[in-house]
Amino acid sequence: MLEVLQVETTNYCNARCIFCAYGQIKKHGTMSDKLYSKILRDATKLDPSPKTFIPMLTGEPFLDPQMVERIKEARAALPKTEIHLYSNGSKLTEEIIKKLAEVPEFHLNISANGASVETRKRLTGLGDYEHVARMIDYIDSLHISHSVSLVQHPSITKEEEKAFNRRWRKTTSNASCRSPYIFQHLNFGGLTYHKDQTRFTYCIHATSHMTVLWDGRVNLCCMDPLGRKIFGDLNHQTVAEVWLSEERQRYASLHKKGKGAECEVCRDCNIVCF
Repeated sequence: MLEVLQVETTNYCNARCIFCAYGQIKKHGTMSDKLYSKILRDATKLDPSPKTFIPMLTGEPFLDPQMVERIKEARAALPKTEIHLYSNGSKLTEEIIKKLAEVPEFHLNISANGASVETRKRLTGLGDYEHVARMIDYIDSLHISHSVSLVQHPSITKEEEKAFNRRWRKTTSNASCRSPYIFQHLNFGGLTYHKDQTRFTYCIHATSHMTVLWDGRVNLCCMDPLGRKIFGDLNHQTVAEVWLSEERQRYASLHKKGKGAECEVCRDCNIVCF
């Protein structure tokens, strides 16, 4: 069953995170309105509807000038589906945040990646920590469900991790919807570093998620930003057709049997998803 539909509306990004495979992407673009609306129409025909819709993949979503409108379009098309979004926070403004507060069942994760200017800049290349911190506190003041994340890169010290948890446990009101979250350091299917041993048995990204690149190609998952494994093209096929395709279901079947390491790209991935 397709539980999570993740659609990359843009793969442009203003950060240069030391833990990300973004630098290896050769072609950049933003999804057309026509294709985005078509994917949402396809999703409305699924039974049941996806539990979660995520309108981003590798890029910074708010570099898409239509992002707020796209979120609202998704909410109208999929009224019972949760909408999650992941952003580095650099392009957030109070005006954007006020509009996001109008969207029900919406959750925003902000990749602060630190509790100081120095840590964020070292990890992401962005020197905007103070702005992002103000925006996160404003999000909290409007009671928008959100989390604040840090990638557990090997360069992160125990002191920096503790400082992150201390800072982002602080809330602006008793009605806060905030939680700090530390992400596993992922290798994007071997693109950023090689794992020592195969730990792979079963992954929900293979069994219940679908990811779509900005040009409409359906790739393996969020750990495949280069589209090394493509299952179809939503410019010419429906979401259901690609999801039920023989090759897509072969991957799902192998993972369900605990044989994820037999799948191309998956065999080099370090995501822990048993």
